Amino acid sequence: MGTKTKYILGLDLHGTLLEPGEILRQEMVEPIKSSLANLNNRASRFICTGNDLSFVCRKIPSPILAEIDGHILETGCSVSRDNKTEEILTTVAEQNLIRELDCLLRQQRFTEINYFAHRLTTISMFCDQPQNFWQKITEFVKTTPYFPLVHITYSSVAVDILPSGYDKHKGLSLVADGHQTIGIADSMNDRSLLENSDFAFAPANLSPELLLILQKSGRQIIPLVQANQLSSNAVFIATQPETAGVKEILDFLNRVI
Repeated sequence: MGTKTKYILGLDLHGTLLEPGEILRQEMVEPIKSSLANLNNRASRFICTGNDLSFVCRKIPSPILAEIDGHILETGCSVSRDNKTEEILTTVAEQNLIRELDCLLRQQRFTEINYFAHRLTTISMFCDQPQNFWQKITEFVKTTPYFPLVHITYSSVAVDILPSGYDKHKGLSLVADGHQTIGIADSMNDRSLLENSDFAFAPANLSPELLLILQKSGRQIIPLVQANQLSSNAVFIATQPETAGVKEILDFLNRVI
């Protein structure tokens, strides 16, 4: 990070930068690119996602990707500091554990799963109703010896299983070099990012379940239009969902940091 950089920004992908259907509309590419570019030298800009690097590079338009400094991948289980290579953070024992559980889950042939996404060190099961399927998978894994060793979570598109002790904020903190963290996210697999970042933001489609958890953790829920400075005990909510909401948040950050 540059010596002038004070913050590190962690930006979620599904349901935040990307709209449903994994879409980033063409008319939003230049506005998002410009807003990210304006933050250069003030904030290091990272994507925080449950996906792997190849997926991120396919889904983010190249003008925006050029403004990204790195990635927290697979819900904090791996990172990329150069946009080219992926560094796995989990141990060999944890990777073997995940592989064994992955094989077991595939054998069950759950009809809810549309497909298992490619992952290096986690399990990601894309499905139509992640919250409902998360409950079913959790009950199944409870019957296995793997349950105490893993964390099961979900986003707007998938149920993810990762070794215990990893999350998006821990991954972001690893590369932060002591800089203050800013989280922008919407789903349950972003809980740590919004609970633990120094400053937290969400688009208007923030998961209602996560909103309640954040309130119980002591974070105030404040409309972004009412904010005029950063606050460490709040989650600021944009007026717009997904990509348009991210643009609102980036514009706010450009005014106050």
